[in-house]
Amino acid sequence: MSAEQWLADYQRELAGAADGAVRANARLRQVGGHAIAPRGEVEAWVGVSGALERLRLTAHARALEPDALAKLIVATAKAAQRSAAGQITEIMTDFVGPGAALDLVKAHLPGGVDTPPPGARRSAKSTVDEDVYFANPEVRE
Repeated sequence: MSAEQWLADYQRELAGAADGAVRANARLRQVGGHAIAPRGEVEAWVGVSGALERLRLTAHARALEPDALAKLIVATAKAAQRSAAGQITEIMTDFVGPGAALDLVKAHLPGGVDTPPPGARRSAKSTVDEDVYFANPEVRE
């Protein structure tokens, strides 16, 4: 291979990487997580950084004890963060592929949460004992 051919191939590779970075950046700007408490009392939205951007409490939330409501809000916000982290993982997997770079991205995801595989959902139990529900609220993502 001539030096000119090698340079042309390298420039095409760099242009492809730059194009991929632009596409990944555009997708990352649209990342946001959303989660709803199983009974719908709390709904949370987070941005790409994992910061809480919006919170909705229904009238049913007023019936909860303050500590139970606080735990439910935190659990719902964490579920929304996991949702955003899953989106980030999917985008970055498409961009950099599996490996050390992806591991580095995962290590810095919002809230230090474990990320489920892209598209994974946590199931909400339809009938849950009240004590168990408030001690371990499971949240739909």
